[in-house]
Amino acid sequence: MVLLISKRLSFSITIKRYVSSKPWSYEQANAWIESFNKQKIPKEHTTVTFSRSSGPGGQNVNKVNTKVDLRLSLSKATWIPEYARDALRSLPHVKKSKDDEVIITSDKTRSQSKNVQDCYDKLVTTIKQAVAVPKEPDEATLRRVKQL
Repeated sequence: MVLLISKRLSFSITIKRYVSSKPWSYEQANAWIESFNKQKIPKEHTTVTFSRSSGPGGQNVNKVNTKVDLRLSLSKATWIPEYARDALRSLPHVKKSKDDEVIITSDKTRSQSKNVQDCYDKLVTTIKQAVAVPKEPDEATLRRVKQL
């Protein structure tokens, strides 16, 4: 059972809070994943910091803060289903902080703005991976497996 609570804020944005620790059905998760993009991430739940990058780049590396750290507070991210927040906490390849934040880092390019976009793209991919639910096998597949 999924309980959907909507909160109307003063600046006309509705934040939907999903209260359910049980994973959604394949269809529900797939529909959420299809509609989710980086514009749906509330900016007040993220923190972006900049620092000097490492690696090649000559003097540019020593002068310009192009490395980006994007942090998403999972305790504030009620717009992500609860089972997906738990999955984000347990994914081994995702960096996490003690303050219940997911940390995404990018220093791929020499441009700060491109690295910010890369961080948001990585965050969207990671959230979609956590929300994804495997499809249940159909009746024909189950019958074939029983015959083996």
